[in-house]
Amino acid sequence: MKNFLHSSISTLVTTIFLNIYLLTSAKANFTFDEVEIDQNQVIAMAIPLSDLQGSYGYELIILEQGYNERSCWIESETELYPILVEPLLLNFNFAGICRQATDSNNYSIRVDGNDLSMSHRLILENVGDEIKLFGISLRGDKNLIGRTRGLSDGMMKIFLEPGWKFTKRSYQEKVLSHFYFSYDSFAAKQDAVEQKIAEIEAQIPDFLELDDNLNRDQGIESRQ
Repeated sequence: MKNFLHSSISTLVTTIFLNIYLLTSAKANFTFDEVEIDQNQVIAMAIPLSDLQGSYGYELIILEQGYNERSCWIESETELYPILVEPLLLNFNFAGICRQATDSNNYSIRVDGNDLSMSHRLILENVGDEIKLFGISLRGDKNLIGRTRGLSDGMMKIFLEPGWKFTKRSYQEKVLSHFYFSYDSFAAKQDAVEQKIAEIEAQIPDFLELDDNLNRDQGIESRQ
């Protein structure tokens, strides 16, 4: 009996470790990469959806302009927020011209090279008279990804927060249709530093002009 139990336990343990090994190996061999895309050729939108009670929710949709044969969307005046989007791909056969992503199977979050599709989800919330796009972890941690900068009954453009950009998933050098909301913390810090330097440099001419004026005034006074 002891030998039978010992043999059964050994078999069970071996099976567990074998399954763990196989799962780990499969995960290691199935790693997604990402590729850069033209940020001007892609847009994320928050689309209002009303239920039978009249309350609103919002749907996240991404559109990409694949070829310039026909425009896939147009945007309202850039001076007014929120910017409203009119999808034009509904008016023609957009196959091969426009690409769209309409649910979590088509887009996810990637941070510092890590695919977070299994641990985070994307949600849209009405916060302070604008729609905000958040990434939420399984523990409930929230990260702001983008916002509409206003509120409307129409389809609203989502502006990504600093450090965030659109990329696409790739596997073994093949570009897939899946979009990433991608964040690179190192690049974000570099952008912040460069922006600060630009702000300082923009103020330098004012100081130089003031200094020149002071020197000129002092020269006039000394000659008098």
